[in-house]
Amino acid sequence: MKITIQSQTVPRMAAWLKNARDAGIRDEAALRELLKHPDYQVEFARYGEPNLPVCGISYEEAVDFFLHFDEKKFDNPRLDYKQEQFLSFYRDLDLRLEKIQLLQSITEEELLLVQKLLENALPESVLDAIPEITVLLTVSIGNSMGWPYEHYVHFDAANLDTFHDKAEFLHVLAHELHHILFPRLLPEDMTPRQYFFLNFAFEGLAMHFCNNAETIGKPSKYPGKSYGVDKESWQFFREQHRQLLARVLEDGERAGNMTMEQVEKLLEAYEQFTFTSLKTGISQQVKQYPTYYMGCLLWGKIDYMFGKERLFQVLASKDGFLEAWKEANR
Repeated sequence: MKITIQSQTVPRMAAWLKNARDAGIRDEAALRELLKHPDYQVEFARYGEPNLPVCGISYEEAVDFFLHFDEKKFDNPRLDYKQEQFLSFYRDLDLRLEKIQLLQSITEEELLLVQKLLENALPESVLDAIPEITVLLTVSIGNSMGWPYEHYVHFDAANLDTFHDKAEFLHVLAHELHHILFPRLLPEDMTPRQYFFLNFAFEGLAMHFCNNAETIGKPSKYPGKSYGVDKESWQFFREQHRQLLARVLEDGERAGNMTMEQVEKLLEAYEQFTFTSLKTGISQQVKQYPTYYMGCLLWGKIDYMFGKERLFQVLASKDGFLEAWKEANR
């Protein structure tokens, strides 16, 4: 798999923002032209996908955000969540751009770490399915560290200060590439219960294999530290681990008697930026949904106990997860 990094719009948006900061000029015509660049169009297409958790972001909403990010409150939940992060980026623009330049300088040799992580996580047949991946860096309106879409992974460069170094960026890049490849392991026809648990596998196995994340009841995959794990979110879920695990397993049992539409509604509670603790009843904003933590535990433990070949079998089986989970916890 060939991985290329594309970031042509970064200096153009940096110049637009510096003009806004230093001269007080926010050139709407220039902004609109920049947001029509193919790299930004990939991002808007990704946000335009149906059934996206939380909500999407349109071209016009993005224009409005850049023109008014320090002047108003936004109705779109993604932009409301993004606003504080972007203001921090804007106020520290020059230093943040230095971090972007560091991550733009990743070498082919450094990208071998990404390849190794994916080889450990996926079968060779899946790895060969997509010969080339383009990593897009744009200064934009994304909430995530990275977004997979078709043969792209998009990173909002305004968020790149969250990476301490190249190693962390590479592990998170592997996480996003895992998202692109992982669906090829899944069956086309799923039962509602199978669909419920596989939604936890999507983020959870990327955290397990690529971020080296650990949870209560499951150690990290490799020796050493974790990468790209939001510590506050993770601690919040650890504190309610027992209650959260019981709720997920109970909902998974219930999903067997639901329609697919009902299961999709059920999953919404696990894919929000605000989650109410099942232990204390106190709500907290999270950067990584409960599906990250619980998926890492549920599916990562199957790999830890039985190995990835058994893991692949369970992923493809009709409602085989609960049986494998019970076996792993005997």
